[in-house]
Amino acid sequence: MAETKTEVRTLGYMVDGEWRESKSETWVDITDSNTGEVIARTPMCTEAEVTEAIESAHRAFGPWASMPVQKRTEVLFTWRPMLLARMDEIATLVSTELGKNLDEARGEVVKIIEAIDVAVGAPMLMKGESLMNVATGHDTVSYREPLGVFAGIAPFNFPAMIPFGWMLPLCIATGNTFVLKAANPVPLTSHMLLDMLYEAGLPKGVVNMVTAEKEEAEVLLKHPAVRGVSFVGTTPVGKHIYSIAAAHGKRVQAQT
Repeated sequence: MAETKTEVRTLGYMVDGEWRESKSETWVDITDSNTGEVIARTPMCTEAEVTEAIESAHRAFGPWASMPVQKRTEVLFTWRPMLLARMDEIATLVSTELGKNLDEARGEVVKIIEAIDVAVGAPMLMKGESLMNVATGHDTVSYREPLGVFAGIAPFNFPAMIPFGWMLPLCIATGNTFVLKAANPVPLTSHMLLDMLYEAGLPKGVVNMVTAEKEEAEVLLKHPAVRGVSFVGTTPVGKHIYSIAAAHGKRVQAQT
């Protein structure tokens, strides 16, 4: 009996809540860590495609930031039980594309849920301060406001926990929008989790996703619409990202 080969899935990039076909000429094979078999291929997005993702997040920012904070957190409340219900499925995918054992992969999903539990406190976390009579006849009031588009550059070894736990929940709950540069070798987990997030009711464009090589990814560090960058990875790369993004006036969070 002839052996059946797994169909190789061709991935896209996410803009405006939909997966788009890349025009890139460069692709990376995604392999099953158990067998070494190629199961998917992901594009190294062009500079124009990365810019497209940023512009989508920029367009979505105004309406999303204007939405009452309780409405924003409703999306996370809806997403949370979906993650619990599909925990084993997500963990299996993490294990397949990365090679992490199932218990560790389930732990990644748990960490996303813990981050959601913090982020849904945004109505309290975003409260400002006031002080009467700071000077004669003057009171002061401070507000915590969303800033705009943030970029997340994720490492390969935690494809679920870091982008969808450490980075995304607080970013969007507080009214910002997000462009994820997923790790090129392990994008399948991000595809699944992002599909689920949009199923939970996220408005189009609030979260976008690309995979890209260094030069094209640096668009995220330079584009004027990007207000901040969050990175987790190696120290040399973190220093490189910090130097470029900071030189372009971005807030930078680099954990190495």
